[in-house]
Amino acid sequence: MAALTRIDVSPARTPTAPIIVGPTHNGSGIFAARPFARDEIIQKIEGRVVHHRLLWVRRGTFAANCIRFGPNTYLDPSNDAGRYLNHSCEPNAAIRKTNNQLFLVAVTRIRRGAEITIDYSTTIGDDDIWTMRCNCRTASCRKIIRRLGSLPPALRRHYLRAGMVPRFIVATLDV
Repeated sequence: MAALTRIDVSPARTPTAPIIVGPTHNGSGIFAARPFARDEIIQKIEGRVVHHRLLWVRRGTFAANCIRFGPNTYLDPSNDAGRYLNHSCEPNAAIRKTNNQLFLVAVTRIRRGAEITIDYSTTIGDDDIWTMRCNCRTASCRKIIRRLGSLPPALRRHYLRAGMVPRFIVATLDV
């Protein structure tokens, strides 16, 4: 197994603690360099905001790595840690938007060395057509990852009650 690589963790980029980018069964992922408590900010997700039309033009890895930022915009994390944020059907983190910034937040206690994952469905609005074959290897794996509205109703309610879905994604449920 390849060695873990520390990323830039200056206080301006990560107010709480460093994270580590390392190998996973899917390529690279983000790992906790220290334990995180539930609701603790893990990392601000940096990048440039781009219009959704650019995703259709650039496609491929660029589009796959972008995170929905608003109704018509996405955040391109380029070389930031957000680029290595993987999906799990049993996530330990979520994306929260505060003051027009995206933050990766622990939704469970995360032990040192654990991979930090989100459920991509919490960042995909019902007005989106993106899908992905899942390879998270969890007991509750859904096999195909789709938009928020496609989640089983009990899981969707859990995510909504836990604050794991940004408001602009929730707003698309009426679309």
